[in-house]
Amino acid sequence: MTSELKNYATGTIIPLGDGFTGKSVLSRLIIDPHITSIEHGDILFKTKKSYNIELEFMTEKILIGDKIITSTPQLYIFPGQRQKENPHATTFDEILDIFDCFPALIKVSVLLLVYDVTNDKTLHSLDTWLRFAYVKNWIFKDTLIILVPNKVDLERPDDKTINQALKHINEFAKEHELPIEGDQIIAIETSCVSMEGIHNLRDTIMQWVAFNGIQGVGIKEIEEASKEVLS
Repeated sequence: MTSELKNYATGTIIPLGDGFTGKSVLSRLIIDPHITSIEHGDILFKTKKSYNIELEFMTEKILIGDKIITSTPQLYIFPGQRQKENPHATTFDEILDIFDCFPALIKVSVLLLVYDVTNDKTLHSLDTWLRFAYVKNWIFKDTLIILVPNKVDLERPDDKTINQALKHINEFAKEHELPIEGDQIIAIETSCVSMEGIHNLRDTIMQWVAFNGIQGVGIKEIEEASKEVLS
């Protein structure tokens, strides 16, 4: 019997944004972008608006130097609605009240600020979501903030608009003395229909968690002679 060291890194990923910006579909495609056209269609047309928190995770082995790191980001997808749509609907704040005690929500590795490029209101709402993340202390020195202009298959976003949004996030970080650098605030345009940017977004998250997530070493026992012992 021999022992093999296993290096791993984990981190919390939280997509924030208004309802109907595509957070749930986007998250499902990030988890597994290598899907068939039928599976892709099922995700696009059968994913329903959620009034509850969705917990997902993905894992991938990444070579960093001479080490293989098992990167395992965990996604916490909250509903985007802030107001009651009907008596049975659950709002973002109500869900957070229940799950706020999760240790994983203390520090966030990647914050996705998602907006619908066809709806300017969802872009302007990102300031509210950013301020909420600040109040909850979700942004720390190892947090990557990714602005995600989504649904670019319907409308190509203006570079000026994206740059202004990035500038606003940078100014917000400086004004509130957040411990992040300018290169920790980036933008990745996505389309859940054409899959534009999905692989890039996934790779960026995986790499960031592998380098900056919570690091650990596990021991995996390998039974090399198990067949001989059992025979």
